[in-house]
Parts: sequence; C-alpha cells; structure tokens
Amino acid sequence: MRREGRWSVASVAVSGKGWRPIGDRHFAQLAREHAGAVAAYARAVSPDRWTAEDVVQETFLRAWKYRDSFRATGSFEGWLIRICRNCLTDYAARPVDRPMANLPESGEYFDGVLELQDVIARLPEPQREVIALCALLGYDYATAAEVLEVPIGTVRSRLHRARATIAQHMDGVEREETA
Repeated sequence: MRREGRWSVASVAVSGKGWRPIGDRHFAQLAREHAGAVAAYARAVSPDRWTAEDVVQETFLRAWKYRDSFRATGSFEGWLIRICRNCLTDYAARPVDRPMANLPESGEYFDGVLELQDVIARLPEPQREVIALCALLGYDYATAAEVLEVPIGTVRSRLHRARATIAQHMDGVEREETA
C-alpha cells in the first residue's frame, strides 16, 4: 500500500541518462512533502517528544548536507526515514539529560490512548520502528523492509510480536477496568 506522493523517484531521474543532483527548490519541495511522515516516524520511535523534535531537525540538516548522495533507487521518503533512523541511533548513544515523561499537550484524550502510547513507548525499538512504518505511516511490508534494511519476514515477525504485546497489555487494562 503506497500512498500518493510517496515515490518521487521520477522527479530526480533524467530520462534514463543517469541522475542529476537535487536542486535547492526541488529539495525544499520534497522536504515539505515528506516532513509529516518523518516527524510521525520520529515521534513514534523516540523516547520523548523533545528527542523527536531534535531528531527531525537533524534529519533534514543531514538530508540537505548529503542531498547529492540520493540516487533515487528507492523513495525520497524512505531515504529521509533511514536518515532519521540513523539520527535516532546517534541520539540514543549520547549521554544527555532528557525529560522523564512525555506529557500530553492536551487533557482531551480518549480512554486508553495514553495507555496505548505508554505500551508502544515500552516496546523494543525494532518493534516501535515497524509499528511506526506499517501502522502509522501505512507502509506495506516490502517498503518497510527496504527502509529498515531487513528481510520482509523480519518486518512481519516484529509487527506480529508488537501487536501481540499491545493486545496482551490492552486486554489486561480492560480486565482491570471491569473488575
């Protein structure tokens, strides 16, 4: 399942004659088109919203710096998410004081949403990545495997384990509420 606008390969290909560098305006246009997906991925995988915001900024700085390295062998959005993934790895390795809680910005939440966010935040990072790509961004398994640079079976098993953990926890929450 690929959403409209996800594949921007044709815009950087020069009719079969190779690749041309992405120009300033073209990069800005592509960055605007895919910023929402990169931010959603970062928020889903990051330990808190502050890290997510920093990682998104760093992602676009690196993408700008290395824009000539994009060869259009996949989607521009996938390339950005791989950069974001690398930034998240770099941030995780830094010894930085981080806020302890990701507090909600609004008190208007449906029952269970905060619990669901908490369960997802406690999943191992590989499972959070697959949840972010497949459930949040709507990537099909093959595209998620390409972005994460893992076999498609690995994506399926991570997604299965993540869904099972979420279902198990949410079943426990329901039982507590009815007791």
